Amino acid sequence: MKLKVLFLLSTLCSILAFSQTDYVLGNIANENGDKLPNASIVNLRTEQVVISDFMGNFVIAAKPSDELRVARQGYERKNLILNAEDFSKSINVKLFTIPQEIEEVKLTFRPTGILKKDVTRLNPPPRVAALNMAMNLYMKTPPYGVTPKATTPSAFKQPDLSAGQLNVLGLANAIGGLIKKAGESPKTTANYSEKQEFYKRVKAIVNMDYYLGYGLDEYDFDIFLAYADESYDLAKNYRKNFNKAAIDFKLKEAFAEYLKTHNFSKKTSES
Repeated sequence: MKLKVLFLLSTLCSILAFSQTDYVLGNIANENGDKLPNASIVNLRTEQVVISDFMGNFVIAAKPSDELRVARQGYERKNLILNAEDFSKSINVKLFTIPQEIEEVKLTFRPTGILKKDVTRLNPPPRVAALNMAMNLYMKTPPYGVTPKATTPSAFKQPDLSAGQLNVLGLANAIGGLIKKAGESPKTTANYSEKQEFYKRVKAIVNMDYYLGYGLDEYDFDIFLAYADESYDLAKNYRKNFNKAAIDFKLKEAFAEYLKTHNFSKKTSES
């Protein structure tokens, strides 16, 4: 009888030891303590993905030193490096809400006091709103063509009395331009931390509803953002000179190419 008990205890200990090294349990909540369901947990080594339940709980296969990535729409992504202690208890993961910058609103509408007339001015038709948005984006885009310049025909030009003489002012301007150009730092390739900081700033200003309408979730958008950066050198060109309009234009240009090889309609119908 004692031998059977010892055998069962040793078997149970080996099962517990095996489970502790193969699975990790956890719970996901926000900064207010609210449980977060439908959060994605990815083991970067095995590429396994699990989703937290309605109480924020999850279980995923892992081993010590594995890196887990926790992401949910509207919250900052978090990476965790597992150690041996994490397999003997439930780990608590806290995600912080991404701050949303609200642009200043200028009120230019002056009501007339006639309700029917004022209501039509408050809500423009959808086509008008779409046209205004397209025009605003076009006006913010840098021009590609050569701007025409007004010049005087050579037959009507006044004779240049200083022809053949040294232009001191022009020479000084040229030297100043060379000095300024030499003092500017050239564009360099961003390292990993610089790219992550740049991606975070882009996600804070980009209109996610535009991409969600095509069936992308936050994890898919992260993959697309890395693709756009690789194709258009976004972090290299804009991390030090952050231009919201130019970045948004480049993202939509890259997204048009991205959709040619990626289809999210099936994913949308399944969800």
